Amino acid sequence: MKMKYALLTGCLAITALGACVSEDRDLGQDNKADKGRLALNVTRTEPMQTRAVTEVSDYPVFLYDANGAEVKRWDAVTEVPATYVLSVGNYTVESHTPGIIQKKMTTPYYKGSAEVEILKDTKTNANVVCKMQNSPITVHYVEDFLSVFTAWEITLDDGGTTALSFTEADGTTPATIYWHFEEAAEKLTLNFRGTTADGSTIVQSYVLTKDQAVEHYDGDSKVFTGGDALNINFTPVEATSGHVTAITINADVTFTETNSKLTLEVTDNGTLTPDIPGDNPGDNPQPGDNTSITLDLPAPISYPFLGAAAVEKSLGDTYIAAGKGLKSIIVKIESTSEEMISSVGDLNTNYGVDFIGGAEIVGNQKVVTLFQDLNQPLDVPAEGDTEYTFPIGNFFELLQVLVGEHTFHLTVTDLEGNTKSGTVTITITM
Repeated sequence: MKMKYALLTGCLAITALGACVSEDRDLGQDNKADKGRLALNVTRTEPMQTRAVTEVSDYPVFLYDANGAEVKRWDAVTEVPATYVLSVGNYTVESHTPGIIQKKMTTPYYKGSAEVEILKDTKTNANVVCKMQNSPITVHYVEDFLSVFTAWEITLDDGGTTALSFTEADGTTPATIYWHFEEAAEKLTLNFRGTTADGSTIVQSYVLTKDQAVEHYDGDSKVFTGGDALNINFTPVEATSGHVTAITINADVTFTETNSKLTLEVTDNGTLTPDIPGDNPGDNPQPGDNTSITLDLPAPISYPFLGAAAVEKSLGDTYIAAGKGLKSIIVKIESTSEEMISSVGDLNTNYGVDFIGGAEIVGNQKVVTLFQDLNQPLDVPAEGDTEYTFPIGNFFELLQVLVGEHTFHLTVTDLEGNTKSGTVTITITM
């Protein structure tokens, strides 16, 4: 099912009242200079459904001159006089929620400003409208989701240095978070990793956009910004085998001023399915494969040129298990990009790691050195280890400028000579 949250919208206004001041309150200017008067009105846009009117008494107010220098501040709207004498000129008046906006908050944050020109012997009205600068984000788990998953982590990445995260520790009905989007957030990357009651792991990545949105809190825009109420709904997907193999995500955004809900474009950006024989593309047996070896491979992954930063590296995690002990893990790379082939060949020349012919991972310290130099450190398993996760995501940053289809072939052999093989494809698009 699809849950839709509406961000309440309405208007809430107060007029700053206070005692009139004498004409010598002129910011220190010469009393003989040309003067005018400023009358200030501060409003705050709020949910439209309630039409509630409450006083905003604690917002600080700032007055700046044409050069951006602060010439006056009041600690609260209620301290602003009914009129204030100023020298003729251009000014900016600003007001906002007390304190400094944070990336993640539990309450909304409002801010507004107005340009004003003070004329000689004239009272000029300035109307400052404070709009919500952050956005309410709510996640909702349907009953089936809670009955299937025992642990999960959800991250929402808008391209900034910090991502919004929800886990099972936040509860089954986590509180709404108010999130301050990056300025150019045209898309959001939603990464999901969950553990089911039967021990399987589901990992998926989605991209959320507003391409079909024509209305917006601050005008028509494709960019996520303050006031956009985002609701994300998670539902498990059950395969014909009876096992949960994926999740579906429904998302919608509600605009504060229009109160219109629009479904977001949610694009699947790659899926890792659990270790269920027959369900997982990495578990399709190849000739000579043995079921005593687990090779849990991600489904095909695709992201745009220079888009690796928006893709969770863990999407490339390839889980390998061998109850008899690992003997060999061979990784071979094919690509439609000649530049990719040349770059991989250089790795063999410089480090002695031959991904073209097939590079051994087990016990190979040359692989460790190679990835350390690429600032993508990893460990390699020793012979006899029974588990290992090969992080194909370590290649994401290297691949992001190499447009084409890049295929990783993995062949696992245990100490008794049993083998299992599979492939992972990463496509970089323009």
